[in-house]
Order: sequence, then structure tokens, then C-alpha cells
Amino acid sequence: MERRIVIIISLLTLSATVFAESTVIADIREKNRLRKFDPNIPFEERKNEIIAIENRIKPVIQKEVGNIIRGEITTLTHELLNDREASVITIGILLDQLKSHPTSFQTATLEKVFGCTADSLRGYLLISCMLKSPREVLENQPIQDWLVEKINAGLPAGAFYFILTDDSAEAVSKTAKASMKRFSKRNGKEDDNLFSLVSAVFLASRGDKDAIRLLDSLLEKRDLDSMLDTAYVIQAAAMSGNEKLIQKIVSIITTDNRSRWYGDDVLPSEASFAHVAASACSLTIEGFPNIRFWQNYEDAVKNEVHEWLKSNPSYKIKHDNELAFFKDTPFETIIPEMIRRWK
Repeated sequence: MERRIVIIISLLTLSATVFAESTVIADIREKNRLRKFDPNIPFEERKNEIIAIENRIKPVIQKEVGNIIRGEITTLTHELLNDREASVITIGILLDQLKSHPTSFQTATLEKVFGCTADSLRGYLLISCMLKSPREVLENQPIQDWLVEKINAGLPAGAFYFILTDDSAEAVSKTAKASMKRFSKRNGKEDDNLFSLVSAVFLASRGDKDAIRLLDSLLEKRDLDSMLDTAYVIQAAAMSGNEKLIQKIVSIITTDNRSRWYGDDVLPSEASFAHVAASACSLTIEGFPNIRFWQNYEDAVKNEVHEWLKSNPSYKIKHDNELAFFKDTPFETIIPEMIRRWK
């Protein structure tokens, strides 16, 4: 009798687990639906239901992520990785848990996850990894081959250029040059034009003379009335890591006093090439004061920058820091556009 009770309890537990697992994707979709404003559902009711759903799905997904880390890809794991809405949550939890593991372990795990993820969702997976994990994690051959194939087929590389190995970079160089040739100052900050500008950055970082000349010319002809110039051109030149271009950017800090007021309700409140140059140098030069693009360039900050430059007439350029520009400068707008197109 006791054994029968134990078996019944075990079956009930298993049944509850299977039910929870079979409904987790439906729960995620319902949660996302509830996040959208609906005048027919009171705010508190929506909020409470979202919390209830999160409490149901979190342990299920954490269990599956644990399976991934142990090297197991279950049926539910496969479903979570191949559903657009569920994969966002699953990948986020996975990357957070992988942080404490060695790079080699992260690389092996990602390769396994990549292999069982649908082609249409691999772009999102790699973009998430690119922003959260060491770039070495993305250097395994299946991922590199896939990126080369997609870039050469016409998908905009954007930030993906900067996770390519030397062999992969060489394999897409012709495509990158064709992209750069489509750049036009007249097209301003249109998405396709920004992708072409990033192609120029990629090529300049590899010593391409045409790309360096283009970025140099854009620096020389910068216009305070151009959003492309005030937000992107200086950042692009700095991202290239080219010594000659960075020297010009440093000189802008101390010689270009032009500014244009935007208003108190935005950050930065004014357009200033000196400020943009300082924020770009912060991401490019070792030990440079921490200046963000999304802050005001106050007098105290200016003085700190000028004093640093006086004390450091020679400086060391950071290399392999390009991805930082896609996290804390206007180039971060390229990431959601990449997510939209790489699907």
C-alpha cells in the first residue's frame, strides 16, 4: 500500500512537471501579451498576473539552463531555444550563468546551443553573446563560417565585424568594401548608411587606405548642423583605432569650441565636437578620463580632460575595444536594427 502511494505521488509530481514544462512557452507569450497596454484589463490585475507567470516559468527555464550547462539538450530546451519569445529569456539566463565559467567552457556550450538553434534565431543568440560574453567565445569555426556566409549573402554585418577572426575578416573584406562604397553623406544617419559607415570603420581598423581616407575626410568636413557628424563621425574614426585619426580627434578636444544648444530636456543638452571627441577618446585611449556621450560636458569635466592631456602628451591606444561603441554611444542604435534584420 505504501509503495502504491509513493508511486502515485511520484506520478503526480511528474505529471505536474510535464504540465509546467508543456505550458511554459504559452505562459511566456501570455506574459508578453499582458505587458502591452489593454484598457479592458486593470493595471494591477495585469501586474499580478505577470508576476504569477514569472514565478511559474522561472524555475522551469532555470532547470533547462542547468541541463544545457551540464551538456544536455532536452526536448523542452530545444523548444525554448527555437521559439522567438522564449529564446530571449532562455538566452539571457544562460549567459548570466555562464559568466562564472572559463572561456573554453563557454565556447563549447555556445557551440552546442548554436548547433540546435534555428537559423532565424541564431542572429539574436550571437548578438546577445557578443554584448555579454568574451569575444573569444564566438571564435569557434561553425559560428565564424555562418557569419561569413550571412554577411557575404547581404546581411549588414554591423557590430559582427568586430567578432570575426582574421580569416573570417579577410573572407568578408570584398563585401565590406562594396558596403563602404554605398556610404553617402547625403543619406545622413539612415540605418543603411550607418551600416556602410561601420564597414568603413572595420576596413580602416585593418589598414585599408580608402577607408582611412574616407573617415579622415569626414572628420575634416564635420558640420555642427549634421546629426551624422555630431553623433557618429568622430565615434567612427575613434572606433577604427587608427593612430592618425585618433590624433586628429585628440586635437578636436582642445581646438574646436563650437557648440549648438539642444535644450534642457535632452542629454547632452548641447552638441559639441569637443565633448564627442572626449567621449570617443574615453573608449579609445588607455587611462583617459571616463567621459560618456550621454552626459553634459560641464566646465569641471572639460578641465579634467584638458589637464589629463597636458599630463599625458603620449598615450596608448586601446585595441579590440570596438564593441564598447555599440553599448554607450549613438552606435548602440545599430543593435536593435541588427536584431530586426538578422532573423
